[in-house]
Amino acid sequence: MINGNPNEFLDHIYSGQDTPYIFKGNKYWLQGFNVEEKFRLEIFLCDPPYSDVWQYTGNSPLDCMEKFQEAKIFNGKTFWEVEEEIEWVDC
Repeated sequence: MINGNPNEFLDHIYSGQDTPYIFKGNKYWLQGFNVEEKFRLEIFLCDPPYSDVWQYTGNSPLDCMEKFQEAKIFNGKTFWEVEEEIEWVDC
């Protein structure tokens, strides 16, 4: 991971903090929050054309983190397959 440690990145996401990152030249915004008694993770593309990339609502932050790590949302690959190409950035 560029500008950080992938495990710290996942810890940051797990805590529900807004997390911007760059992958393949595009900036994304990942956020987590509570929805009623569930937890939700969402990823948005911040560059035009703005769009939803991925979302998951689970029973807990851990449930969402597991799904995030399994999801093939990085050009058909998982987080761990491309983590060396992801740049963790500030807003």
